[in-house]
Amino acid sequence: MIDIYKASAGSGKTFTLAREYIKFILGHKNEQGLYELNRPGSTPSGHRNVLAMTFTNKATEEMKSRIIHELAVLAGCERDWERKSPYEDELCRVFRCTSEALGVAAKDALRSLLYDFSRFSISTIDSFFRWCCAHLPTRQMCQPIMLLSLTTGR
Repeated sequence: MIDIYKASAGSGKTFTLAREYIKFILGHKNEQGLYELNRPGSTPSGHRNVLAMTFTNKATEEMKSRIIHELAVLAGCERDWERKSPYEDELCRVFRCTSEALGVAAKDALRSLLYDFSRFSISTIDSFFRWCCAHLPTRQMCQPIMLLSLTTGR
């Protein structure tokens, strides 16, 4: 499934993308098309199956930070944070669950994400295509163009 969000600056793209990412790693759709939370105590690996792309490195870092922060808030793990997550009500509605059940799922997802951080893939569009050219060289796509040039100044 591919979802594309196109919007102007300041319209809430990062908020929306972070919410969708969190929704994806907290649960799944069942056979009836309804969202269900992952089982308590499970090791969610949804982050391994999501590639989120943005235009700038700044947006990439902001989205990663927001996802981790909001999962921590939902899980009750964010120290000295007293406000509830702006995602909580909608996620409880979508998953048809209590805040407590959502918190358990968020804690499991956060733990899984942090222990497997190298698979937390949010990148810029250009870095994604650069990775494709470097790791998936085919005649149809592109030839590897990585060259190393050393100069000694002599």
